[in-house]
Amino acid sequence: MPFVQPPAADQGPLPNDPPPQRSSRANALVIGLGGCLLLAAVGVVMHVLTTRSRDAVVDADFIELASPISGQLMDLKVGAGEAVRAGEPLALVENPRASNGDVLQVRTAFTTAQARLEQVDQQLALQRRLATEFRQDADDQRRLETARTSNDLDQLRADLARERQELAFSERNLKRQEELFRAGAVAANVVDRARTTLESERQQGLAIEAKIRAQINRLQAADRNLNLERTRGGTDPLPRLQEVRLKLAQLEGERVGAQRRVTGLQAQLKTAESLFRKQSTVWIEAPGPAVVWQVQARRGDSLRPQQPLLRLVNCSSRWVTTYVSERDLRRLRIGSRARIDLIGEELDLRGQVDLIRSGVGRLSSQNDDPAPLPINLARESRVRVRIDNDVPAPPRKLCFVGYSARVIFQ
Repeated sequence: MPFVQPPAADQGPLPNDPPPQRSSRANALVIGLGGCLLLAAVGVVMHVLTTRSRDAVVDADFIELASPISGQLMDLKVGAGEAVRAGEPLALVENPRASNGDVLQVRTAFTTAQARLEQVDQQLALQRRLATEFRQDADDQRRLETARTSNDLDQLRADLARERQELAFSERNLKRQEELFRAGAVAANVVDRARTTLESERQQGLAIEAKIRAQINRLQAADRNLNLERTRGGTDPLPRLQEVRLKLAQLEGERVGAQRRVTGLQAQLKTAESLFRKQSTVWIEAPGPAVVWQVQARRGDSLRPQQPLLRLVNCSSRWVTTYVSERDLRRLRIGSRARIDLIGEELDLRGQVDLIRSGVGRLSSQNDDPAPLPINLARESRVRVRIDNDVPAPPRKLCFVGYSARVIFQ
């Protein structure tokens, strides 16, 4: 059996052996481990430098809608999770026992006032027709009176001219008779007769002149629609025209009062009808865009005044309120941006800080005086983050109101 020499013990590398070489896989593994350690170190640093809050809840402004009257819920058009618009009718409440006595009373008074106004208008129309007729009659009477007075004046002037001719003849006759009397041809009584006739003619001329002056006055009065007689008959159009004008003035005053009464009662009737409609039938409308959070009554329910019907949530006004340590306040400012990580949703919301209230738990509820706390008790501050409306808020998820979230301040 041949002899086999055992292997020599490991004496280390010989001086002439090449140095050992690492593989590329080992180099990549070392580099990967170094990168992971670097990333882990960066993450730890970022985690330490980033301000985080505890769990918070998304909150919003709520709108309570109640029935303004007592009655029955006749119609309900929305359900929970539905979006509504401003002015959209949501529910109908009717009160069949609402009284319309005030409406009937005001409507009766309004109808009576309208009838009185129509009566006054009819009387005014009649008096206006009479005034037109009497004015025409008065104008015709003045024209006829002026014409008659002018004719009488012309006749008197003609009589005056004739009387003056007679007076001139009497003067010549008196002179002839006086000459004949001086010659002894006629007796003295003939001269007296001629003198008497002359004097009579002169007096008649003066009387005619007086009549002419009186007739001129009558003509001037007729031109001005005046009457120089003591009285005028009841059938005279001028007195009747004056009476009609007085009646017109009285009726116009009554019409103004009747019109004011009709206008006032009309306004009262509108108010009474509007009040009756509000007491008998009411549509409850959405005050603004919102989402129905909760329905608090069912169709057919009997309601009392101010009984809640619907609760809406204003999705355009949402926020989260969370708590941070007082040590982190130096990193926060009003207006600082924040990211809201919704739990259960692969969606992040954004917002900004709009309120910081420190000293939570260290102020008493009565007079806000600082309350002593143990030294080792953690100090926290309340921070409110107003959520931006740049991300759609699904109505069926109630705009994420009530969702839990974590706030990461940036």
